[in-house]
Amino acid sequence: MSTEDNRATALKMVATLGAGAPDPSLLTPDAVWWAPGRGEFANEAFLKIAGSFAGMFKAPSKITVFGVTAEGDRVAVEAEGHAELINGKVYRNRYHYLFLFRDGKICEARLYNDTKHAAEIAG
Repeated sequence: MSTEDNRATALKMVATLGAGAPDPSLLTPDAVWWAPGRGEFANEAFLKIAGSFAGMFKAPSKITVFGVTAEGDRVAVEAEGHAELINGKVYRNRYHYLFLFRDGKICEARLYNDTKHAAEIAG
């Protein structure tokens, strides 16, 4: 796949993450995720975490992308998520995603965000 194809796939993944339903068809079966404070985990664990977190939102998170850098099989996306939670709090977090690709699908993803804010909001 081309760098532009990888870029489009990364942006689609970010959009599906904001909707609370990451699209597993964009991932290799053996994809690995990494997040601060959680370390590495497989697709199934990540999809479960993402679903439970999205369950705290009144509506899907609105994702605003601020920048994308794509080079070969690596795509970096800077974004912000904004959502009102069921508990009345407002979730607004900045993200930096780094996606690595193999054969046109995401095989590794690293998510950097404000973990303190996420913990405060989630309780």
